[in-house]
Amino acid sequence: MQGRSKSKITMTELELYKFINDNNIEWHRQDNDGTPDVIFFPYYHQIEDFRKILSVSSFDDAGIECRMKDGYFAFWMKDICEYYGVDIDKVFIGEEQ
Repeated sequence: MQGRSKSKITMTELELYKFINDNNIEWHRQDNDGTPDVIFFPYYHQIEDFRKILSVSSFDDAGIECRMKDGYFAFWMKDICEYYGVDIDKVFIGEEQ
């Protein structure tokens, strides 16, 4: 995209934790093709705020895989957290929502 500058990768564990907890986003620990993972479910109206904390990244070229459901999206978080250097166990703590 012309005129768009690339910013550094900025998402932190705290930003992701706050986003999930402040917005009361449902999440569950589940097996994803033999790998422990977390799936979370932001509503449509929460996607713009989620995109803002992700910032510009290499996901721009390949995108971030998700499932669009009735009123919400479903994202597997392991790859996203690993890309940003976020410890998934420090973000998704306590009771599943």
